[in-house]
Amino acid sequence: MIKNIIYSFFIAFVLFGAYVEINPQMTNIWWRINADNNKEIVISNLFALMLAPFQYLFYWDFNAWDINFFIWWIILYIILETKLKIQEDNNKKLKIK
Repeated sequence: MIKNIIYSFFIAFVLFGAYVEINPQMTNIWWRINADNNKEIVISNLFALMLAPFQYLFYWDFNAWDINFFIWWIILYIILETKLKIQEDNNKKLKIK
């Protein structure tokens, strides 16, 4: 269970980071152009966005779930747990036969 929580966190982190950077309504969250007109990675902006649901309640509104990291994490955890449970059930069925 702990292993799945950690796996789902890292998967959610990567997917969420890619989503907010690619999403045309969000973009320039962690891959930005600085004052010298050079591209730079600012991971602290991504972490700030990830923690924003603890500061602003509107992130918990259904319409804002796509930019709420914790919703991504919960959904991915449920998917991972469900997938593993199905695999376990299938393995048990194969051993019975």
